[in-house]
Amino acid sequence: MEKAGKAERLVYITNILTQNPMKVFSLSFFCEKLNCAKSTLSEDIDLISKVFTTAGQGRLETISGAAGGVYYIPVMKKEDEIEFLHFLKNELQNPERIVSGGFVYINDIVFSPEIIKKAARIFLRLFLEKEIDYIATVEAKGIALASYVAQYFNKPLVVARSGSKFTEGSTVNISYISGTTGKIETMTMAKKAIKRGSKVLFIDDFMRGGGTVRGMKDLLGEFDSSLVGVGVLIATKDKKGIDIDYKSLLILEKLDAENREIEFSINMDAIL
Repeated sequence: MEKAGKAERLVYITNILTQNPMKVFSLSFFCEKLNCAKSTLSEDIDLISKVFTTAGQGRLETISGAAGGVYYIPVMKKEDEIEFLHFLKNELQNPERIVSGGFVYINDIVFSPEIIKKAARIFLRLFLEKEIDYIATVEAKGIALASYVAQYFNKPLVVARSGSKFTEGSTVNISYISGTTGKIETMTMAKKAIKRGSKVLFIDDFMRGGGTVRGMKDLLGEFDSSLVGVGVLIATKDKKGIDIDYKSLLILEKLDAENREIEFSINMDAIL
């Protein structure tokens, strides 16, 4: 292509990096696409990095050496994370969200791209230092959140289902006790879904007793794979019986269906 001007270069580089988070692009890739020198490209990347950092849109990381390059990490500023979690807490504390059976209606939250993308960016920061091969979740409400986490980590998403489908071929099945219902349920995953010896981050929308996480851990064991982290949007306050290390963004402190009272708190451990 013709030699690109500065504005064209900045737009192109920004678009490529933000559309492919955590993916390393060599400087040679951009130089060939934009017909520019590496020194010019380095100046462009420095400028984009400063703008991202100032605006709280994430940061750029560069890798030196012949095999190096640049990649985008879409993390948020701490103050933006806190502002978002306060918003989320206030949205969820509406007594009208209490439904029969002592549950909280959160479908509009977990299926809102604007909300879930911000939560996913927080989970990216929380587990950024982990070595991860896959993001995993269970059907169905955790899929949207886990999908964005997978996108930001640039890792494949695998979904454990409650029943097998003939289109998935051979499957591995385990039984577990649901922490929400207290009933024995089945978790199924295709044998081709995960390579053996993989490291997996589990993401879900809600955790009450930890049964689903234990089920996922047992299921991964059938693949000789390990659970390296657990991130949930909301966890209940009572940790009795939960022997799993996890990170939640919000804590359900109180749910009194009879008196229509509901209270959440921000899990500051997730922010610090």
